[in-house]
Amino acid sequence: MLLKISKNLILLFFISLNFVSVVHATDKNVVNQLTMRNAVNYTDKFILGGQPSATDLELLAQNDVELVINLRAKGEFSKFDEQKTVESLGMKYINIEVASAHDVNFDNLKIFTDAIKQSNGKTLIHCASGNRVGAFFALDAYKNTNKTVQQALATGKEAGLTRLASRVEELMK
Repeated sequence: MLLKISKNLILLFFISLNFVSVVHATDKNVVNQLTMRNAVNYTDKFILGGQPSATDLELLAQNDVELVINLRAKGEFSKFDEQKTVESLGMKYINIEVASAHDVNFDNLKIFTDAIKQSNGKTLIHCASGNRVGAFFALDAYKNTNKTVQQALATGKEAGLTRLASRVEELMK
């Protein structure tokens, strides 16, 4: 009888592993279906990239994204009302206005850090291309997780940092 229970437990274990891998694969495929520039699964919690379309937002809502953090300035995007669309899909919306390199600063980092801490589930963080997103992940790594300048820049580049790298490095020195 013990052998039968063990076989059932082993079978259940392998079925569970298969289910987890299918769910994880599905999550990764969501990013591949998005039209937004530079979309990436940064972690299991964060999807990063450029401006999402309304269709992207619908797909993200269907795949358990709970929060959208927009790093674009008001008026920078006008194809649809992003906040209204996000909220109508049952997600929370936060806009941190980053209009220029000057807005990549420690005051906005505090707002960014507070925003990413608000989400217990999946979060989309975007700007136009992902550059501002990477800038804030670099600053967060430096200021809040005590990474070196080089480690923080590497974190930022992994998250989309490009043209703002010199501004981020300037702030960290």
